[in-house]
Amino acid sequence: MGRGADEAEVEDAALPSDVFDMPELAEAESVVSPAEARFFIDNGFLVKRGLIDAAALGDAMDHVWTHFGERVPMADGAAAVDRQQPDSWRSPEWGEMPPADTSGAFEGRQRVVYSGTTVKLHELGAASFLMRLVPNHPAVRGVAEALLGPELRPSTRTRGVYAIFPSESAAVGRLGPHTDQVCQQLNACVYLDDVPPRSGGFTVYPGSHRIMFQAHETAANWSPHTGYRDAIRKVAKEIRPVEFAGPAGTVIFWHGRTVHSSGIHTGDRIRWAVFADFTQDRETLSPDEHRAVGQFEWFKDTELFRHDSPVGEGMWRGWNAERLAGEEE
Repeated sequence: MGRGADEAEVEDAALPSDVFDMPELAEAESVVSPAEARFFIDNGFLVKRGLIDAAALGDAMDHVWTHFGERVPMADGAAAVDRQQPDSWRSPEWGEMPPADTSGAFEGRQRVVYSGTTVKLHELGAASFLMRLVPNHPAVRGVAEALLGPELRPSTRTRGVYAIFPSESAAVGRLGPHTDQVCQQLNACVYLDDVPPRSGGFTVYPGSHRIMFQAHETAANWSPHTGYRDAIRKVAKEIRPVEFAGPAGTVIFWHGRTVHSSGIHTGDRIRWAVFADFTQDRETLSPDEHRAVGQFEWFKDTELFRHDSPVGEGMWRGWNAERLAGEEE
């Protein structure tokens, strides 16, 4: 699928990214320290290294590689991607991807997406091992509760495993700054394997959550007003993005209005990551109501709130982060 004019303009305007090193703000006795909460409020993200045990990650990667081999076809005559052969990872040639379902539980997005150097294993998102590893992991959920509040919607799935493969091209590539649709409050990206610098690491635009929050009608639901496109162009042109490198088990939490992108990949490893959504446990629209407004996205664990607060009531209304940072009025 080609880029639309608006997307192309934003991508072309995007500034190059810097590799980011999270400052040491944690406190041993705190799930999220006041300084970490303040950092999240100011920047729209928080990085927690070593949050998930290495043994659990190794088991997860065994499952992921098996699923990948079963569900992602290679083009006729193309060399297979072999876990034990890093030379086979560069610029893989995929088979033809079937069209997305036009109705039913998986309407609108393929269960497995493979295009260029990107593979998205959405179908795997509800697997029990991923649920234990990410949204229901005590440490991950603990941070989500500390930032967003203790009354979270029970998690039913992740978005799945997203892989970015190395490329034969010597070109640096380009970022694709965007924000997500449906209801977005708090999100998490978990690295299943080590991600060195310039290896497709998750990339965000610090402080962009404040700009993009004001580009919507309501606080969490996808509700862009006429200034949305100008706002995201402003972010792409004026904010220098940061890329996250880190060992397996690194978790990046980000505010749902934060502009983000997959990172530049000039390395030789596969970037394996799981993405998850967290929202407050509030009444939501039904699947058919989502379809009626063009907001049905089965692979995300988030739904439009039936009643969402206006932007004018404040960015942190109902969140725990301001209280934790000691700034609640």
